[in-house]
Amino acid sequence: MKPVFKDLLKYLEKVPQIFSTASKSTFIKANKQFYLVLLIIFVVSIVSLVCYWFLGERPYFDKLLAEKDELIKTLKFTRDKQKKIYENTVAAYEEKLKNEYILKSIYDDKINDYEQKISTYKNDYISKDEQKKKLAELEQRLKEEYLSKENSTKEAFEQKINMLEEKVSILDDKNLDLKRTLEKSLEFIKGEKESLESMLLLERKKALIPSLILPETKNSTIPADVLKNLVTIKQKLKNIEEMDIALKPDTYFEMGLISYYNKKNNEAIEQWENAVTLNKNNLKAYICLGIVYNEENMTDNAIKVLKRAAEINPKYAIPHLALARIYEHKGALDDAIYEYSKALEIRPEAIELHNTLGTLYEKKGLKEEAKKSFAQYEKLKGKK
Repeated sequence: MKPVFKDLLKYLEKVPQIFSTASKSTFIKANKQFYLVLLIIFVVSIVSLVCYWFLGERPYFDKLLAEKDELIKTLKFTRDKQKKIYENTVAAYEEKLKNEYILKSIYDDKINDYEQKISTYKNDYISKDEQKKKLAELEQRLKEEYLSKENSTKEAFEQKINMLEEKVSILDDKNLDLKRTLEKSLEFIKGEKESLESMLLLERKKALIPSLILPETKNSTIPADVLKNLVTIKQKLKNIEEMDIALKPDTYFEMGLISYYNKKNNEAIEQWENAVTLNKNNLKAYICLGIVYNEENMTDNAIKVLKRAAEINPKYAIPHLALARIYEHKGALDDAIYEYSKALEIRPEAIELHNTLGTLYEKKGLKEEAKKSFAQYEKLKGKK
């Protein structure tokens, strides 16, 4: 096949001749070869421009558009993160106001109710001073009536009184003996209670049962006889509690652990609730309570008590970690990312959280953030 470029060169060599002949011919009779060359040059220019656009400029613009989309996603995530921080702060203040303040109108209504009751009682009852006065008058009248009776009747009455006084004295002596016995029994039971409380703590530690029920620390290999012994101690303490003898807040926490490992979550919840009622700052009881609430599908209660645990000790990472796992399970990825970030801020040595955050960022479609988290995880892992 004859190359096209050779024809093109031939036509270009004839351009001077075409111009010279064109100058001689009229505008209407212009040389057809001249116009053909111009047309070829024009087509080649158009093809060159199109190729330059598709091969050079278009990839550059596509890259700019991709970077712009990634930047928009990052900015949106930052905005959502700041919004979440603001919402959490507002919610914390609202919770604080709700817990620490009560409407004054409630107490005003109660005061008015009591004042109305007092005014009603004044009409239906008498005062203690009036009662004492009437009793004194009645006693005086009875005394005068008895004095007016015959001596024989008086002697018989006094004899009966003496007999009753002797019986009362005997009963008092018996009651005194029973009271002393009861006091000694109570002292013994209290000593037994303290011994059982110490034994429960000691046996729990011997059984390698940790004080938190996190998946990383939970002991799933407790021998049946050891667990049975712990349940027996717990039952004895429960019997003592039924005798209106108060247990220590920490004892309720220990009993909750035994109930949990005995697969009685309802009892564990009740005992941990007693622990936090007696000690509002029992951090471990709040954490265990939040985990069991979540296991029993009481997610809102779990989030509430775990947030309370985070308020008690802001420098403790476990409440944030437990909250992050609950949010992740619910699919609230923004909240989960926030709590994992908070836990990592408190415990920078927990490098596995970088990997977890990277996975969550991927689910959110934040590729750059995910890449940074994975890179940080690999970097810290390599230093170990």
